[in-house]
Amino acid sequence: MKIMDPYRNLSRKASPFIRIGCLLFALALLLPLTESIAAGTTLQSVDFSTLPGDGLQVQFTLSGPAKTPRVFHTDNPARVALDLPGVSNALDKKQIPVNAGGAQSIQAVEASGRTRVIVNLTEMMPYTTRTEGNDIFLILKKSQPGVYQEPAPARTASSAYPAPGRQAAIADAVDYGKRVENVDFRRGEHGEGRLLVTLSDPRAVANIRQEGRQIIVDLPGLGLPGTLARRLDVLDFATPVQSVESTEAGGQARLTIFPVDENYEYSSYQTDKLLTVELRPLTPAEKEEIKKKAFAYTGDKLSLNFQDIPIRSVLQILADFTNLNIVASDTVAGNVTLRLNEVPWDQALELVLKSKGLGKRQEGNIIRVAPQDEINKQEKEELEAQKVVEDLEPLRTEIVQINYTKAEDIKKVLVGTTTRTSESQDQSSAIGGSSSQSSSTTLDVSQSILSNRGNVTVDERTNQLIVKDTSRNIERVRELVRKLDIPVRQVLIESRIVIANNDFTRELGSRLAATSIPGRLNPAGVASTLQFTGSRVGTDVATSSGAANLLTSLGASNPYGAAGLTLLKAGDYLLDLELSAAQSEGRGEVISNPRLITSDQTKAVIKQGVEIPYTTVSGSTTGSTVTVQFKQAVLELNVTPHITPDDNILMDLLIKKDSKGESVAGSFGSVQFAIDKREIETTAQVANGETVVLGGVYEGTKTNVTNKVPFLGDLPGVGFMFRKNSITDNKKELLIFITPKILKQQMASR
Repeated sequence: MKIMDPYRNLSRKASPFIRIGCLLFALALLLPLTESIAAGTTLQSVDFSTLPGDGLQVQFTLSGPAKTPRVFHTDNPARVALDLPGVSNALDKKQIPVNAGGAQSIQAVEASGRTRVIVNLTEMMPYTTRTEGNDIFLILKKSQPGVYQEPAPARTASSAYPAPGRQAAIADAVDYGKRVENVDFRRGEHGEGRLLVTLSDPRAVANIRQEGRQIIVDLPGLGLPGTLARRLDVLDFATPVQSVESTEAGGQARLTIFPVDENYEYSSYQTDKLLTVELRPLTPAEKEEIKKKAFAYTGDKLSLNFQDIPIRSVLQILADFTNLNIVASDTVAGNVTLRLNEVPWDQALELVLKSKGLGKRQEGNIIRVAPQDEINKQEKEELEAQKVVEDLEPLRTEIVQINYTKAEDIKKVLVGTTTRTSESQDQSSAIGGSSSQSSSTTLDVSQSILSNRGNVTVDERTNQLIVKDTSRNIERVRELVRKLDIPVRQVLIESRIVIANNDFTRELGSRLAATSIPGRLNPAGVASTLQFTGSRVGTDVATSSGAANLLTSLGASNPYGAAGLTLLKAGDYLLDLELSAAQSEGRGEVISNPRLITSDQTKAVIKQGVEIPYTTVSGSTTGSTVTVQFKQAVLELNVTPHITPDDNILMDLLIKKDSKGESVAGSFGSVQFAIDKREIETTAQVANGETVVLGGVYEGTKTNVTNKVPFLGDLPGVGFMFRKNSITDNKKELLIFITPKILKQQMASR
């Protein structure tokens, strides 16, 4: 491309500002061209070759100059990833098989303006990278056991990660300048537990393995500061991790992760100086699915490399390798090309058969190979022949003893239900015509394990089954009875219903009275001592020396203490004051403790209480009818337990604590009673032997009453003589506790 010189038509005496403007214009023209060249870089090919010492070199060829990639790795699963920004993927295959030098395959994925190349490894090993022109090289080389190898120098970036089990000679190469800088723990958005380890060197190694229920993270050649040698209790984070312990031994740092249980999966990855170990919680269904997806081939590994070889020869090679007898059908034919390296022989056989639409059936140490359609046809014929034999086979009768279950229940399982379709038709005729209606009823069915000619009878007296069927079906019946006729686990359910009350009452009152004096002197000629000693209620109160007229009657209702005094003498009258006080405190508890034993999945009920009669009147204008009915006021525990596989107890509960309440007027002058209801119905899961509070009701009543004479009761200083204060504070609380226990079954052998 030819670019015009912006200075060609300008005079040498032109202004410098014009020259600068032209230069900026030229740069603006060159910038889009540069971006278009960079944007066109693609990953064109991936080549690999083995190196001495079981190493591997992977070469990534780009269409333009290669830049230093961003490299990171994961230990579980073992992978090395290279990020190529600004590079698009032009490879024909998404996955390239390798199976050499410790590498399994190579994947290239393009997303968000970059291409990520993932190298799947059998185990983590040291690696280095370098960039030369349009090529990026990744070198993988295994270390010898017990020997630590420094990574080879590279012009761009390099990292080394020795495989697990190479700590023997690493202690001699410890550089105390390399250390663990920080250990932290965080919780992920979905309950993951993440251990974050900050390293001083991005090339530091990390050997991660699982020992029993613990996960060990060894960091060879790295020291651990004393401030980080500690144990972190992270149970409150609600993750699969219970605690993390950091220690240093043998010249290396070690982090030990203690999980809560086995329901988790872990993975690890390292980016620059940050090492992350993540534990993700698993549900029982996810854990079972992972087991199903686990590698199912267990045969000895072999390598096969053939070009256009007859498939019968491949079967002969596999037979010689496994010492098994392989019988091939006459219809097995064709050639196959193989290149398998360190593959289990059973997986290799499976791949060869699938490539040609063949199937196999193994009986003992003999494997029969034939086209899949031929095998299916032969098996179908065998089943049809077997059915004919069963239809003609003589029947025999056997008695099966049932020990722990009702024989009738076992019979329902053996027989199942039968499909029955019943049709009914109703016809009615009348003058001038007729009509008809039909209906049908269909019952659902479940397959019976008995043959069409078999039957089963129950002897209730001995709890036995009398089975009449073919010999093969009778063996099926016995096998099913062995699995169903087992002792059912039992549960002891203990409940505690507590009704606690705390009552408090206090009264402070006073009374004023005017007492008349009948005489100033007594018969002895001495002045009388007058005091108010009258009763608490009334207008005129008799005293020892005269009559008292009550001015106020605000004394305590049931005083437990009183004090009287004369306040004033006026002429023939005395003004007397009486102070009275009463305080009452009461605490009580009503504890009910129903308990029962029941079998797993079996409902149990226990009741205790009374039935209260009440009358109802019904009738019309001609007469009425009186009916007496009964209502229960009982303590009841109704429970259906279910024992879970992890020995927890799931319970459907109904608990009542009813009692006779206040009386009310009934019909015809009868007295009837209300029922105080206390009831809870719920479903709860409780661990074996633990106690849980199902619920509770708290009631509180607090009153403060003041009775007083208007205006006088509010006077400061003397107002207490004209008022009465009453305080009442009543509290009541209902709590329900439940404790399930699984009973141990002790069976004595006969």
